[in-house]
Amino acid sequence: MIEVLGGVQVEHAIARAQWTDEGGGRWSTPLPGGAFAYGLPGFLRLSAPGLDLRTGAEAGKSSFVLEHGRIHVALGQGEPPESVALVQRMEHGAAGTDARWQLRVGNDFGTGIPVWSDGPEELVCDVPAASRISFTACWLSRSEPAPVTFRVRLDGELVHEAVLAPADFLRGAFQSAVLPPAARKRARLAFEVAGPPGLGILARPTLGPAEIGVYGARPWPAARPDVVLFLADTFRADNLGAYGGSGELAPHLERFAAGARCFAEARSNAAWTLPSVASLLTGLAPGQHTANDSPNPLPKEVETVCEALAHAGYRVGAVTDAGYFTAFHGLDQGCELFAQHHSTEWNLDRTVAQALQFLAADDGRPVFLIVHTYRAHLPYRVGPEEDHSQWDALAKAYPVLAREGKTDEEHARLLAESRASYRELYQAGVRDLDRGFGDFFGGLERLGLAQHGWLVFTSDHGEALGEHDDIFHGGDLWEVKLRIPLLVRGPGLAPGRVDLPVTLLDFAPTLFALAGLEPDPDWAGTSLLTVDHARPSWAFRLQKRRQVALIDGARKLLTRQDKAFASGGCELAYDLSTDPGETENQAAAPWAKELARQHAPELGPLLAPLVEELNVEPSGALQHELKGIGYGGDDEGDEAHPEGTSGGEPGAAPH
Repeated sequence: MIEVLGGVQVEHAIARAQWTDEGGGRWSTPLPGGAFAYGLPGFLRLSAPGLDLRTGAEAGKSSFVLEHGRIHVALGQGEPPESVALVQRMEHGAAGTDARWQLRVGNDFGTGIPVWSDGPEELVCDVPAASRISFTACWLSRSEPAPVTFRVRLDGELVHEAVLAPADFLRGAFQSAVLPPAARKRARLAFEVAGPPGLGILARPTLGPAEIGVYGARPWPAARPDVVLFLADTFRADNLGAYGGSGELAPHLERFAAGARCFAEARSNAAWTLPSVASLLTGLAPGQHTANDSPNPLPKEVETVCEALAHAGYRVGAVTDAGYFTAFHGLDQGCELFAQHHSTEWNLDRTVAQALQFLAADDGRPVFLIVHTYRAHLPYRVGPEEDHSQWDALAKAYPVLAREGKTDEEHARLLAESRASYRELYQAGVRDLDRGFGDFFGGLERLGLAQHGWLVFTSDHGEALGEHDDIFHGGDLWEVKLRIPLLVRGPGLAPGRVDLPVTLLDFAPTLFALAGLEPDPDWAGTSLLTVDHARPSWAFRLQKRRQVALIDGARKLLTRQDKAFASGGCELAYDLSTDPGETENQAAAPWAKELARQHAPELGPLLAPLVEELNVEPSGALQHELKGIGYGGDDEGDEAHPEGTSGGEPGAAPH
């Protein structure tokens, strides 16, 4: 067993004598039990000198298959090597923020206490007077489903008992019990589960006051506000009226915008999810945090806003649609709950329900929740049932993502013929995202959070829909990919329009200002609540094909040679006041050269890594999923997938 990033790697040697010759160059051997019995694609492989076979490999690549408890391989001529290592990567728990144990239940990651069914788990702690204990009960087992009883004892006295029904095993059921009123020093808390062999999990356990009131009405002065971030991935700014849209596409969001502070000149700092969300969560530019490609997760040395708020006493959670917003990419840091829904499970209604379930499990602490959805992301889907059949048919007839073997003229022709259909499908996703947001906001109203908490709606980037003969996102940093909506609503914040330029780098300082925390001196952003002057905006593409974009007022520069800025060099320059479509290149104009020289000193610090870049190859299953949702060009963040697909199954071995 070998420790690797995010888990362990278990290796088992298979001797040549253990293989059975099935004829025709095919061989088989029994699949061992234990960790290897799961055999999930992308996490199981056969390795020997000159041999590297994986399950779930793409057509045409070496692979092996699992059938009826056996491993089957086709080697062609010859016999298996003298010894073959069967390798399985398994994720496991780890010490998280404040040394709280982090574990996994299905695709949900977070803090918790594991309790096996064959004995109690005990801990010793002080219990203040008038306390209550709260947790979410979950259950994992290979046994036949049967009700499971959770018990909590305080110094041997039973203080809580609840039966968990099979329907709640994975999603969990919130438990909260008032403890005996007297304070106790060095009290023994014992947690038990009674049922068939399995593992009980007390997720997000908290010891707090017996009386907690409700959101917006606590028995104590509220020092820190509740904050909810709704992150609509791939949401173009002009989907909304305030950003140049018709105002008819998203009625729920239009109503929300009418009561919010609307930042009309908001931009992302990247044109795809990983670097953009990493900047949102860290306050650092992509070059500083280093999470800029699929094998480059956010290093743990970088503190996220989730970690900082958890240290400050917040209950922190995230419900995401996976893809690049995953625990593998380091974006779960600081979350008590990090629930990632993979592409085969995408369903906005379930995302909304799980987010509201987390908010309803109130233990009195201030809450910070991120709700992330790919509802407007390809493969474009239609209706509440998220039907992608229209996308499959269109993408097969007009594979504009696959440029291999096509001339620029042929690509442009295919895009011209199909762009209206792609736009129509994209907007169908926006309409249903709006419906889901309306349901979510209604839930916030029922909980009292809409009235008393802060809600931010934004996106990580936009989407090209034919502009510049370009489609989807990643790639060149055009305005349609960088312009995003940014709406902030909170108690005492007057609604209205702000025309000063802002970026996602301003989110972390805003969150810290609300929570009363000191901003990081490395941050380039400013709190949205106090921004009072125009600043340049920067965006970055820091993969094999680099590009930097600078927007200063209405003037924009793009360059692939960032060091050329100091001498006034850039490849593209546009005056957005007269050319919002970025069609007339003015790179030779004196103003472009002067603008580059003027801002060159600012660029260096934004590109200087503050930590060492990580390089960890994603599992085959995760790569398959990312290709299924459109990623996988020369740079991992570029969209490049030839045909419609519903994505892959990226699971990791359960434990």
